[in-house]
Amino acid sequence: MDRLKGNSAVVTGSASGIGKDWFLQYPVMSTLRPSYPRGPWHYKDMHQLVVTYESTAEAVRAVVPRPLEPAEGNRVTIEWRHMTDVSGFGPYTEVGHSVACTFEGKPVIYVFQAFLNSESPTLAGREILGFPKRHGEPELKTVREVLTGSLSYGGVQVALATMPYRAVDLSDRLAEIEQELQTTQLVLKLLPDVDNHTPKVAQLVRVNLYDVRLKGAWGGPADLFTIPHVGCPIAALPVVRVLEGRQHLWDMTLCDGQVVHDYLEAERR
Repeated sequence: MDRLKGNSAVVTGSASGIGKDWFLQYPVMSTLRPSYPRGPWHYKDMHQLVVTYESTAEAVRAVVPRPLEPAEGNRVTIEWRHMTDVSGFGPYTEVGHSVACTFEGKPVIYVFQAFLNSESPTLAGREILGFPKRHGEPELKTVREVLTGSLSYGGVQVALATMPYRAVDLSDRLAEIEQELQTTQLVLKLLPDVDNHTPKVAQLVRVNLYDVRLKGAWGGPADLFTIPHVGCPIAALPVVRVLEGRQHLWDMTLCDGQVVHDYLEAERR
């Protein structure tokens, strides 16, 4: 019979011993080798460059779904994360784009697009939690004394962020910043039905983070440059002014989520 051992699918025994719905034990297609492992996924020594900026009210409103409301100040965050060591996935780099919002009167972060350079976490993020992940070419590296985050799409650069490498030590604020990192994140999970034009899943999902441990934080001035591109619309939320730059080194565990609003269920009422 087929069984799962850890994060890998192991096939043993003869076909006659396979149960009728043996495939239900697999997390995802294909059944010979699932496209991604089961969680939880443990992230260690994640390097992060975070640039928070003010955008226009029109651009922010255009990407925020009901019942979320944009927070005051039209604050948008773009962040580069180099995942040094992730269980089941290995290292990869990601760019996330999010908006500060409120939900039921409480502050939340709404993640509306993300670009990765690895297939497995892209598929897992989309299919399980509903992260709006797509393939891109992000890079986070230190060039002389400058931490540099870049994002290309099909070889064309669409975003560039820079700030001095670990210029201002924020060790005295680690507890405060660690709490900020645990601000509720929401994503819009959309999956079509097999007829290709009606939705099968339309949910607002809360992403749960566990075992958050901030090992270091640094601040300083930052610059952000974006280029319009129809395939990678980072510039759709234009930069009015940069508010803050930060660098983080931290650990966390990502495992599950929670549906906080079901749009299809609301329509059926």
